[in-house]
Amino acid sequence: MNGGQDVHTLAGAYALDAIDDEVERRRFEAHLDGCDDCAREVRGLTETSARLGLAMAAPPPPELRSRVMAEIGQVRQLPPVVTRPGSRRGFARRTVGARVAKVVAAASVAAAVALGVLAYQARTELDQMRTATRQVEAVLAAPDARRASVKEGQGVAGTVVLSRSAGRMVFIASGLAQLPEDKTYQLWQLSPGQAHPAGLLRPDDTGYTAPTLAVPISGATSVGLTVEPAGGSAAPTTTPLLVMDLPAA
Repeated sequence: MNGGQDVHTLAGAYALDAIDDEVERRRFEAHLDGCDDCAREVRGLTETSARLGLAMAAPPPPELRSRVMAEIGQVRQLPPVVTRPGSRRGFARRTVGARVAKVVAAASVAAAVALGVLAYQARTELDQMRTATRQVEAVLAAPDARRASVKEGQGVAGTVVLSRSAGRMVFIASGLAQLPEDKTYQLWQLSPGQAHPAGLLRPDDTGYTAPTLAVPISGATSVGLTVEPAGGSAAPTTTPLLVMDLPAA
């Protein structure tokens, strides 16, 4: 860390335990004891990073195992053919056995290819998850990271962390009810007279959504959350569940 860096800008890095320099860490902790603003910032970012971490720690898709087992189940298991040497019947059985072996081998190759495709898909999903996690961490650890939260009626709450230097913002919501398959929650960036789509969200069983990353749009002053048809809408079609101002720079 740069010893001349404004100590106030270290709140995000401290919340993520990303201050490697021990002297710099002790300097910030000493400052933290007497700075209410930094203390509130650290508490808020620590809470947000914990929630985001839980949201990002998604296991492989639960249907993956069933898909793999379904593919394996397509390969038939056949008993070995026992023949008597020199018999025509034995020759016929050997011929049938060879054909069966070829069929089994072909089925095995097909199953192996299918498993390879599934493994590639799982690896791609994992890589995408890791990339998103790194981007979320970059926003939270940015020196200019700013956080805002709001809680509306019926327990619906939202938190947004914005870093203009990272060019990203992260949004997470809680207290959301499960929706039917033909509906989804949609995030919007709001500027005077305009609403810009910013991502689709689906809560887990506890009502929390996975973190949504978005690039701040020039002129946007707030974000909103609505219920829309599956696939999202070009413009909001329902009354927002919540609207919150973006953090000031």
